[in-house]
Amino acid sequence: MATPQLVVRLQGDIIKTVPLTTPVLRIGRGPESDLMLDHQIISRHHAELRLTPQGCILTDLGSSNGTLVGQQRLLPHQPYLLREGASFQIGPYLLTYEAEAGTAPRLPTPALEQPPKTAAVPPAAGPAEAEKRAAEERPPTTAAPQRSAARPVVPQSTPAGPSIGGLYLRYLPDIYQESDFLQRFLHIFEDLWEPLEQRQDHIEMYFDARTCPTRFLPWLASWLDIPLNPHWPEARQRRLLAEAWELYSWRGTLYGLKRMIEVCTGLQPEIFEKPEEPFVFHVRVRLTPAAGAEKVDRAFLEELIQLHKPAHAGYILEVIP
Repeated sequence: MATPQLVVRLQGDIIKTVPLTTPVLRIGRGPESDLMLDHQIISRHHAELRLTPQGCILTDLGSSNGTLVGQQRLLPHQPYLLREGASFQIGPYLLTYEAEAGTAPRLPTPALEQPPKTAAVPPAAGPAEAEKRAAEERPPTTAAPQRSAARPVVPQSTPAGPSIGGLYLRYLPDIYQESDFLQRFLHIFEDLWEPLEQRQDHIEMYFDARTCPTRFLPWLASWLDIPLNPHWPEARQRRLLAEAWELYSWRGTLYGLKRMIEVCTGLQPEIFEKPEEPFVFHVRVRLTPAAGAEKVDRAFLEELIQLHKPAHAGYILEVIP
């Protein structure tokens, strides 16, 4: 009896055939994945295949660059039933599902025949933008800005005639809300405290390397004892801090060294060992223009390797311009 399998292609060539002998096949860049696809645009936990009585279910695990079926990108954590011979793309790899002959799964409902369409979602503003917006977009109006559910806003009717309004004034009885002096007086405290309260509502964004203000990056790096070069591009600093916890957990391994070079340079190195040279590994880096790659030199690569290689091993660095 034939076993379902997954055929992996790269640039049209079959590079691997994976038999589906377990109920769940995890796909990703991390070495703990059942099917490891080594490419920098693939997430560590990218997708999974699950064998069920209805057939083979493909699920994207919230990956950064998505899983494509045809020209459609799957929604994160939404199952999609694969037909016999169906193909899907993860990064540069094309994967084809081949079921057991004569028992190709059929779709139970038409809703799963096409991958769901995604709606464009604007990125969330970071704290730096929120501070600037709070200072520039405070209009003289009686409408209350959006508040957290923890601080309820007391509704009131709009007073007649021109008024500068105010958020704090709405907490007072109606008899005080027509006082022009009281409105202006409370605005002094509102202008002082409202920006602080808005920061507190989004305080977690200040501790995330992807959304914190630029001036916070050296402070976050000091928590992990990571020396940040002030001449590095901001994108490189954020990328390193965002993945620092994962990189430290793999420090001293081949995967950890390879990922560290990718994060800090944007280049994808080749690391291999030779049987005749035990405890020595070769690092080959091609300084070719690549998406997200920055200009690096040999001294910087030497520093990275010495800090993150296994302590007992030597290395040979080959830089190809």
